[in-house]
Amino acid sequence: MTKEEALKKFAFYGAAWFGNSKQHFAFSAYCRLQGWNKLADKWKEEAEEEWTEAEEVLNRLVELGCKPADLQEAMKTMEFPFYDDPKQQIESDYAPDAIKDLSEMAAAFADDYITQKLIYKWIEDEKDHMAWEAQYLNYIEKLGYENFLTAMM
Repeated sequence: MTKEEALKKFAFYGAAWFGNSKQHFAFSAYCRLQGWNKLADKWKEEAEEEWTEAEEVLNRLVELGCKPADLQEAMKTMEFPFYDDPKQQIESDYAPDAIKDLSEMAAAFADDYITQKLIYKWIEDEKDHMAWEAQYLNYIEKLGYENFLTAMM
């Protein structure tokens, strides 16, 4: 991956985290309304982390000489579906390839310690994210969907 491609991908991740943050805040509110408070808390926490990551990307892009319009361009190509079903939300959000993608992007920033350090932090965050989603999908499989939802109350 070239540095220019990595910079575009960097903006893409910023856009993704802004969009996912909004999606996850909305889903958190929906879960709370349904009485799935544990699930609502988890999605709210995830939304807040993604918002912070999106802010970090935007700040770093500006420091690197990019303009907010660069992030806007990345957002134009993305859709953020909203789900009513927790299993569907978890499955759609579960993206193990993101870790590989972030690692490749980090390698392209080998001469930029600050950006690379941010990306490595996000890789760790993404690993945690994937772990709890895999855990929840496993709970659904082992407990059954209705029992899982009851456990999330």
